[in-house]
Amino acid sequence: MIDMGVISGIAIPVGLIGVAAIALPLALTPRGTRSQKRLTVSVLLSALGLFVLGGALFAFLYEVDGVPVIQAMRDAPGQMLGFLARRAAMASLIWLPLLGLAWLSLARRVEQIKSDAAMRQGFPDQDT
Repeated sequence: MIDMGVISGIAIPVGLIGVAAIALPLALTPRGTRSQKRLTVSVLLSALGLFVLGGALFAFLYEVDGVPVIQAMRDAPGQMLGFLARRAAMASLIWLPLLGLAWLSLARRVEQIKSDAAMRQGFPDQDT
């Protein structure tokens, strides 16, 4: 028998963070960019977004489990934000390798676009 606590408490959050780790850099990087700097900015923004997503996801899960996260945020915002930041940092064990793979894939695409443009510029079309 499958324990629903494992699915809702571990599998779904891990899946959401994993999908976001791949989708966010793809969404934030312009399709035809030739700039590795622009790609780096997109990846860094993705990392920030994933960190915030991880903290928000943990806050939501704790609230669903009956922990008064919103009340704790009102009473001691610094402590609660620190607690959620530590949880979000632990979630980076999931998304950091996936973000790295997405970054490498996008960097390869950028270099391919630059290479294709150089080839077209260096070798004019033979049909004309």
